[in-house]
Amino acid sequence: MLKLLKKPQHKSLAEKAANETAPANGVGKFLGTSTEDKDTTNYRFESKLTGYVGWEWNVVVFQAKKSDAATVSEVVLLPGKDSVVAPSWVPWAERRAEIEKNKSEELAVPDLEVTVDPESDTKDAGKRPPIGKRLRKRLAKKKDKK
Repeated sequence: MLKLLKKPQHKSLAEKAANETAPANGVGKFLGTSTEDKDTTNYRFESKLTGYVGWEWNVVVFQAKKSDAATVSEVVLLPGKDSVVAPSWVPWAERRAEIEKNKSEELAVPDLEVTVDPESDTKDAGKRPPIGKRLRKRLAKKKDKK
């Protein structure tokens, strides 16, 4: 038969439940309580788990009547006020839209430079330079590579 507990003894029940749930040495000092309703109390303990700085073990203890035995409703690890948590989730469509926007800005071609004499461009448009000029350019490139 379960032993009937008074309110002060609920703390030891909560601590025992937290220690059973957490890995070895994962539960730290007692942080406080909060009453959710007349029959339910939440006990908070510091988390000593690596990577969970500022997190708290929360143990909910329930006792309907003074004559009933206290029971542990749940034991959870929750982030505290100073804990590090992941950022809010963003749907894939929104993340993808942001990527596409940034990509299009990176690939944007700046306006072409305006030349001093715009007529020279229109005269030569669509024409290939003479063969001699092309050969000289090729030879110059080969010399530069060596």
